[in-house]
Amino acid sequence: MERDFIKKHRQIILINCLILLAFILGYGRFGDIIFDSFREAYIPAQIIKGQVLYKNIFNIYAPFSYLFNALLFKIFGVKLSVLYFAGLFATAGITNFIYIISNKFFDKNYSFAFSLFFISAAVLSGNVFNCFFPYSYGMLYGLLFILASLYFALNKKYTPAFLMYSFAICSKYEFLLLLPLLFYAAGKKNLWKNILALILPAIITYLPLLIQGAGIKNLIVSYQLTIAMSATKTLYWFYSVTGLVFRPELIPVYLENFIKFAIPAAVAYYVRNWLIYPLILAYCYFIFTPEILIYIFPLILLLFIGRFTELSNKERFFVAASLLLSAKIFFALTLQSYGIYFIPFALISIFILLPKRVKNPALAVLILCGIAFGIKNIQTLHSKNIKITSKQGTIYTTSGNSIKPLVEYINANTKPEDKVLVYPECLGVNILTGRDTDNKFYSLIPLYVETFGEDVIIKRLEIKQPEYIVISNYDTSIYYYSYFGKDYAAKIMDFILQNYNKQTEIGKGLVFTVYKLKSHHPSRQHA
Repeated sequence: MERDFIKKHRQIILINCLILLAFILGYGRFGDIIFDSFREAYIPAQIIKGQVLYKNIFNIYAPFSYLFNALLFKIFGVKLSVLYFAGLFATAGITNFIYIISNKFFDKNYSFAFSLFFISAAVLSGNVFNCFFPYSYGMLYGLLFILASLYFALNKKYTPAFLMYSFAICSKYEFLLLLPLLFYAAGKKNLWKNILALILPAIITYLPLLIQGAGIKNLIVSYQLTIAMSATKTLYWFYSVTGLVFRPELIPVYLENFIKFAIPAAVAYYVRNWLIYPLILAYCYFIFTPEILIYIFPLILLLFIGRFTELSNKERFFVAASLLLSAKIFFALTLQSYGIYFIPFALISIFILLPKRVKNPALAVLILCGIAFGIKNIQTLHSKNIKITSKQGTIYTTSGNSIKPLVEYINANTKPEDKVLVYPECLGVNILTGRDTDNKFYSLIPLYVETFGEDVIIKRLEIKQPEYIVISNYDTSIYYYSYFGKDYAAKIMDFILQNYNKQTEIGKGLVFTVYKLKSHHPSRQHA
């Protein structure tokens, strides 16, 4: 009986074993200690200290993940391992949904291949766009909820589909465009029950904020700032660099990567011999880059239009949903950025639309491509070999030769109640030392400086008078301007030099300069 169960479910059992293996291989190595990761630990830690999201804590993201992770911290303690395991369980849920949704359109071999590719490319990713310690747990939980919503919708269980959809929106706003299609598919049957399912998660999510004192005004101001930030030139530059903005000059990149994938697929189609696959694997390892799927959603749209009449209602629903959900990264499914979380929609949709005769060779190349990226990602993870340990947890990083002595210095030379602001950003230092930063301006990358303006930031520094400010030479050119205090934020840097004494410089290559508030600061004397 047990043997029959294992045989029947061997693919999904293997998938979950691979997720666990990935977690063990990369434990503490995911994300980036400096850039865009530790906000996900810092904000929940501040919430359980009594700080209120949107009122005391600036945040441009939806609230569910921060409140949920704060609850986990309250139960299990403020430890990085709590978030690592939250990522593990969410990842397992996502990958299992990929498998069971794929099963509605394909056999188990295809479902296994899609899940395997997601593990290799996304779960094993060593940068901030990963699944165990991502730049945004809202994205991770949102992906889990939206896949659950699609699963229920495909089974015509629309009330739980609306419930899961609403939790997805409370996690990540980008999924909003799916709502009209969901209502269209559900029809008028159980309309009020579906609307209630849509409203209930929003109440569950936002009511604690209102009880804590985050009024409607705070929420509106937060959303206004988010809108203002979306219109900044530095964000446009970031989107351009990462491919989220369509630019005609990128068309050759789309065509190049389409050809890169088409060549081994054609070889697999015409050469029906298993001996060719080691050569294709080598080709994938050396030729494929993270942009290999960048063209896929435009291709899906073209195939969807061309084959619309041949598709079943279930297939039409899923492909249409995929296009709506992926609107933000339509030209940017790269395997090292935000688009990585949309792999499930891309793979299932493209294989629904591909002509039957090319599906098998395309699948073979996809599997080999996944293996190649898995090997590369494991190599990246294990290049993070400098261990930093504190009572909050363990991380491994390539920047440890600078971060580790900085953490030691702060622990030895500051008091636990001292505010330590690290700019342009590095909340990892605050988590590892247990020191608070400024909850409004915990990051001063070019995007935030442009959004708020230097005068507002300086006024905040004058009022709050943080005891320590640490400035690094971290390169922020992904937001156009490279160095804090040199290429941007010159007025803020002048304020720091006038009101703070330089204490020390720490690190080589990546250098942190520590400044301490002068005792004769006029605002401090007045206080």
